[in-house]
Amino acid sequence: MIKSTAAWLTICLITVAWASSLILAKIAFMEGLTPIIFVALRYTIACPFLIVAVYMSRRRSRLRGDIRSNWRIILLAGLTGPFLSQVLQYIGLSMTTAGETILLLSMSPVFAVLIAAPVLKEKITSEKIGGLFLAAIGVGLIVLGGTPLDDAFGPLRLLGNAIVIVSTFLFAVNGIAGKMAVKSVDAVSLTLYSTLFAVPFIWLSAAFTEDITVILRLSASVWAIILWVGVVNTALAFVLYYNAMNHIEASRVQIALNLITVWGVLMAFLVLGEPLFALQLVGGALTIIGVIIAQKIRKTAPQA
Repeated sequence: MIKSTAAWLTICLITVAWASSLILAKIAFMEGLTPIIFVALRYTIACPFLIVAVYMSRRRSRLRGDIRSNWRIILLAGLTGPFLSQVLQYIGLSMTTAGETILLLSMSPVFAVLIAAPVLKEKITSEKIGGLFLAAIGVGLIVLGGTPLDDAFGPLRLLGNAIVIVSTFLFAVNGIAGKMAVKSVDAVSLTLYSTLFAVPFIWLSAAFTEDITVILRLSASVWAIILWVGVVNTALAFVLYYNAMNHIEASRVQIALNLITVWGVLMAFLVLGEPLFALQLVGGALTIIGVIIAQKIRKTAPQA
């Protein structure tokens, strides 16, 4: 009981941390940091701490699996997660609001349901279709409900939202790849090695598309943000997340992760001063409800 309560508290704190990453990134962008360099620094800083976590877990004999024989699926997880998904997510964030980005990211489990049908042979039921339909309506309200109609179709904002949606799809692909990988490799090792695979690609992307010398001009406050997001919101949060998963059912954890949307929208309003629009809040609620319906049926259907 105590372990379960502690695990739930941990999950709640993790949702706050992950929601704050986008808010902190937006602040860093305002001070001159560029999106891909932010992602590169974040995961580069996280790597040493993840290495320590893997080393400690090995000493406790908690790790399993052969990394070499599973390198392809780990590479896929790295390319679709820390690399493509995160890079596109933060590029999109730089073009649109943090609130809209966070609301759109809640679509990831919906994409996961769609991908799981052909890849994992999971059946698409009428309940799933209903959940997906609600979520799609919600996304439409998020995109169109935040500004007057003329501004809603502003090219930069629409492009930013579209990029975020693509990143969300790739994150769902990452989740499916991770689900396949953890059958043979423990979650902590998967996180470390997929990140190690991704980091060189992130830096190459930054070198070709952004001015890396911006690193030399960053203020102390921006470095503090990068260190916090890299160490606490990435390395520590992932380790605690996988530890909490040992004490809580995975399906319940996935539903609890919808709190990220709640915290994120509140932080965008309180910290960044972004306005809250009624249609967007309704859209966010519909998306979350759709996700819960789709995920709940996805988890319970095999037992029926």
